[in-house]
Amino acid sequence: DKYLKPIVSSEPEVTITERSSNDECLILASDGLWDVLPNDVVCKVAWNCLRGYAPAPSDSISLAVDGQKGIACIESNGKSGSRCALAAMLLTKLALARRSSDNISVIVIDLKGNSKRGE
Repeated sequence: DKYLKPIVSSEPEVTITERSSNDECLILASDGLWDVLPNDVVCKVAWNCLRGYAPAPSDSISLAVDGQKGIACIESNGKSGSRCALAAMLLTKLALARRSSDNISVIVIDLKGNSKRGE
């Protein structure tokens, strides 16, 4: 956006991190997510989705981000390929519920194939 050029850098923030055998998933997201959700909440949502759990339909999405209340979960019958997409969608909705004022892009990658367990 040429109007924002004086205040917005086109230089991406890049870090190189060595993976370990304990790494379960990779979450790529824009600052629209990271500005409003702490790492531990983001990781819990992704972890639960990849294992076939999702917030109960009757629970308010805002309850899932209230730290101590945690994430109420029920077993999901979703297909394995959709668990990463479900995690990305839920994280996007959580960021919107937290009134993120920035663009929100989220990609969740299952590094261990957890989303295929039990199917």
